Amino acid sequence: METKKRSIITIVITVVYVLVALLGVGLVNRNVLPHFSGVVRIIIATVAWWPLLLATVIFMRRDKDSLKEIGFIKNNIPMQILTGIFVAVGSLFIFIVLPAFFNFQMGYVSDSGILDYILQFFYLIFAVAFVEEVIFRGHLFKKLLDINSSKWFAIIVSSVLFGLFHIFNFNPLQIVVTTIMGIYWCVFREKVKHCTLLSLIIGHALHNLFIPVVTAFFF
Repeated sequence: METKKRSIITIVITVVYVLVALLGVGLVNRNVLPHFSGVVRIIIATVAWWPLLLATVIFMRRDKDSLKEIGFIKNNIPMQILTGIFVAVGSLFIFIVLPAFFNFQMGYVSDSGILDYILQFFYLIFAVAFVEEVIFRGHLFKKLLDINSSKWFAIIVSSVLFGLFHIFNFNPLQIVVTTIMGIYWCVFREKVKHCTLLSLIIGHALHNLFIPVVTAFFF
């Protein structure tokens, strides 16, 4: 009972902290990034995301949680990377291509050049995808399992929290879609061999990177 109570408190504090820190990222995006461009802009935007991990790092150190316990595995890195690519292909099909068949545009179109895509991939890998996966499919997922050993409990709750993480975009549809995407990524991690937290980071980053490319093909 004490472990469950401790895990619940950890989850609540982490989620509240992450939402507050996310407001800080928004301030950087609005007030700092417009003054820079290119590589410098991407570096600042990337570093601005890292403080979101502070609560996670503190609680992991307190509880002596290892990287392996939250989903990082050292073995068979090439297969983990390939699995991440497969994760992205699947998510792009389900969330972008499939809706397009019903003339429903879920993505957006961008006229970015090759260099922009390279910089964007750096940002997605080392900021957005890395931070979100470590928090929601890594640390919080483990804490939810500590509360209830049911993996479906951890899958659903972590995915709902992931959806609510996008609340400041003030788009109810995005909250619903990101919740479903969270379920998709969790199920992949639990059911697909070689799908680790590294795989999900790669899959998440590639999904976000190729949304405008796939959308442009259909629209």
